[in-house]
Amino acid sequence: MFLYEKAQVNSPFELLVAIIIMGFVIIIGSQMIASANSQVCLTGAERAMSEFKLNLEDTATFRTSNKFDFKPVTNNCYNENKSIMRIEIVKGNSKKCGAICDRAVDSCFIMIFQTPDLSGGYKEKCLNLPVYTSFVSSGVDCPTTGGSLQGYNAIDPTSAEIILSGTYVLRNVAAAGKTYPEICTYWKR
Repeated sequence: MFLYEKAQVNSPFELLVAIIIMGFVIIIGSQMIASANSQVCLTGAERAMSEFKLNLEDTATFRTSNKFDFKPVTNNCYNENKSIMRIEIVKGNSKKCGAICDRAVDSCFIMIFQTPDLSGGYKEKCLNLPVYTSFVSSGVDCPTTGGSLQGYNAIDPTSAEIILSGTYVLRNVAAAGKTYPEICTYWKR
C-alpha cells in the first residue's frame, strides 16, 4: 500500500513536467511555422521582384513593350500599405553598387523591398540598366489615352514609395536616335 501512495504523490509532479515540456514544444513549433511562413512570403516577393526586373531590363535593352502582372503579396502575408517596394537610383556610391551589383560601378539602379511585418523582410535586387536610363511619367511623354493603355496611370517607380500590386506595362519611349532608354511605367489595379 505504501508504494501505491508514493506513486500517487509523484503523479502530479510528472504531469506538471509533461505540461511544461508540451508547452515548450508548442512554442518552438509555432515559431518554426511562423519562420517558414515568413520565408515563403519573402520568396514570393523576391520572385515578383525578379519578374519586374527582367521585364524592365528587357524593355530597356530591346526597346520592347512588356505587360505583366505584379503580385508580390501572396496569402496576405504582409501589409502592402506598410511596406516599401521601389526602384532607387544610387549615384556616386561605388561601394554600395559594388556590394549589391557585384561590379565596380559608380552608379546603379536597385529594386528594394522592405516590410516591418516579416522578420528579415528586406531584399535588394540590382537592375542591369544603362547608367543614364530615365523613368518618365508625364502625360506628354507617357500618354495613357486611347488604345491598349485605357485605364492605366503613368507612374515613376523611382519616386513612388510603393510599387503596388497590379498590372504593369513598360515601354521604352526613347526616340530612335537616343542612346539611353526612357522608360514609361504604366500601372492599373
